[in-house]
Order: sequence, then C-alpha cells, then structure tokens
Amino acid sequence: MMEAMKRAALWSPPLEELAPYVREGLQANYASVDVEVTACPDLRTLGCASPGIGGSTVLLEVGGEPYAHNPGYRHVTFDMAEMASDCGHAEGSIFGAGMAFPGVLDGHCGEVIATLRAGGVNGSKVARVGPAQECIVEPYASTRHSGLSNLFLSEGRPGPVLKVCVEGRTGNERSFTQALRKSLQAHPNIGDGGASLETRQVGMGGVFVIEAGQIRSHIMPDYECIAHQYYDTEAEEVVADFLQFYEHMGPDLLCLAVFWSGDPTGGKLHLRESGEHTHFFHMGDLNQAGHYHYDVSPDTIRYTGYFNVAAELVRIGDIYAELERQSHHTDEERK
Repeated sequence: MMEAMKRAALWSPPLEELAPYVREGLQANYASVDVEVTACPDLRTLGCASPGIGGSTVLLEVGGEPYAHNPGYRHVTFDMAEMASDCGHAEGSIFGAGMAFPGVLDGHCGEVIATLRAGGVNGSKVARVGPAQECIVEPYASTRHSGLSNLFLSEGRPGPVLKVCVEGRTGNERSFTQALRKSLQAHPNIGDGGASLETRQVGMGGVFVIEAGQIRSHIMPDYECIAHQYYDTEAEEVVADFLQFYEHMGPDLLCLAVFWSGDPTGGKLHLRESGEHTHFFHMGDLNQAGHYHYDVSPDTIRYTGYFNVAAELVRIGDIYAELERQSHHTDEERK
C-alpha cells in the first residue's frame, strides 16, 4: 500500500530576510551578483503556464528511486493535478521536475519539465533519448508521471520574488541551485544553527534562465536500452552509471527548480539526498532539455532567476517508509 500524504511546516521568513545571506553566499562563487526582492515579472513570457509563483505555496516531494528503477514498482504512477487538488490546489499552478510516464510516451522514458495549471493550460515538455542518443524534446500533455518528482505548488499569482542575477563563476560550486541552497544553509536560524532541526528549514521554488554559457545535463534512457544491470533491487540503490549525459547545452534555457535547506522532520520524510531537483528546456526551437547538473563554462555562465519560499512541505508516495515497514514486518515474522 502506498504511503499516505505527510505534511510538515517549513520556515517561510520574508524574502528580505533571506536576501543578504543569498547574496553573501553567491558572492563567494560568482564574479557578479545582484540579489533583490522585487515584483515577479509575467513568467508566461518565459514559457511558464502561470504569471507568478505566489499564493499558498507548497513544496511537494513524490515517490523515490525504487519506484523509478525497481521493475517490481515501475507500474506506480502519480497524477500532478490530482496531487495538487489533494494539497488544496484544485486550480493551482504546478512546476518542477519529474520522471516521464512511459505509458503516455509509447513506452519511452524521459525527463518531465513540468509547468501547468491543474485543470487548465499545460505547457510542460519532455526530454527523451533518441535512437542515436540524441535529445528529443516534445510537448508533454499528460499530468501523470512515474517514479518520482519534486514540484512547487502555488496559486500562480504575481507577487514579491527573490530576483537573483549572477555571472562568471569564480568558485568551486558548479551548480547554481546548489550554490543557492548552500547560501540558505548559512542563515543562523536554519538547520543546526537554529532553535530546532524540526522547525527551521527553508524550501524554495523558482524559475531561472541560463542567458549565457553552457551546462551538463542528463536524460533517463529507455529501460530496454540499458544493456547492463544498473540497479540493485535488494539494496534498492543505483550501482552503475546508466544515464545519457549531454555536456554542452545552452544558452537560452528555462530551468524549473525546487530546492530546500534540509528535512524539517530530521530525516523522517526521506527527501531527495541532493536537496534540489531542476529540469529545463530550450526557450526556442532547439532540441535541448533534461535534468540540469551544473555549468561547464565558468567564464561565460550567466543566470537570472525568480524564487519564492514554500510555507509547507508535502510528502506523497514515500517508498522508503513503505520499505522500512516491510523490513520491520519481516523481522517480526522471523522472531
């Protein structure tokens, strides 16, 4: 039985309180940094389904690696519109990163770049691997995905956002989203420096444009194209490389990102270990899309992004909690 929905509060201070820490953290990694709280531009002009990222904000973590890779669980799917409704966003805005459902792609795997309104416009795209290992980008009209996702839910309203512009990487952190995440972790009220690990974690979502430079990315290939055993079903973990990587995509990429400083429950929600998840697609007609890793052009990289905090974290389909229960049940039977 799939694990029920679990909720946890996130710390959502005014963006003005976070801005100095984000600025200071990014200045250690980029030559040029500009951070300010400003009104959100109409994100539909960039390719998003909603004008903004404000109103009743929720960070949503769904599924997990076993659902994506263990053949015994690959039938499990999730519906983004249904999950949004369950979270109180029946007509809400959804964006983020997820795994494509092969059932709507003629059996193909892929990376979903989600931007849609529940019950409304769907501007999502999917990246998949072609027969010559090329990147294929297509519209993704379905609201259903497989395996896992990290999504940001809101009313999609305009409002204040943290605008971040950086250019020219000088530090060792190659990922823009990880640099943002590490900047948040430096706040004295977040994580170990706060009153309690149970209450002081920040989650954010946003969109950013890679205006100059290039990045490394990947796409999940079709299962039948992976000739070796890459997943240990006993340990429930990836044990060998299997992804299709692309080294030089960009610029003019629209990235949809979700990241968090840590688990507000101290690990009980089994959140994605990386602490972030970002997918992207090209803003023009190029076949460039997939899972963002980091820049490969530090001298020329330039990002501009718009971010907001989430008030709540919702966990759906926690496969790791289910596996723990199964293990506990087996141990009890052996006694």
